[in-house]
Amino acid sequence: MRSAGGGIRSAGKARPRGPYSLRRHAWTTACATSFHRSPHLNAPTDRTGPEITLYTSAICPYCVAAKNFLKSRGQQWKEVRIDLDPAERARMIERARRTSVPQIFIGDTHVGGYDDMIALHRAGGLDPLLAG
Repeated sequence: MRSAGGGIRSAGKARPRGPYSLRRHAWTTACATSFHRSPHLNAPTDRTGPEITLYTSAICPYCVAAKNFLKSRGQQWKEVRIDLDPAERARMIERARRTSVPQIFIGDTHVGGYDDMIALHRAGGLDPLLAG
């Protein structure tokens, strides 16, 4: 079977993706969902444990990854879009002492960004925080 580039590839194998494929996919997902999302979609309802707050922006692939990870763990969160409200951006910087997104808080504990949350999960520290 000939590929678009003229080379031969197996019919059963998927074409390898480039290094930015996650970013393109996450950006597309963010654009398709964030602008049309109800503000109460992820509002906590009858959940135990501390509130999870995510400071995000519309076209941030790590924000999408953080939300997907929390969703896969059955968690609900409050999403604060800093690109829509400059006052929220200032509040995030004051709280986290960082300017990048996402910034994740579990209760009053600052977890950090997506990579920090995954590292905490792999070290076994995320579940105790989520439990309260």
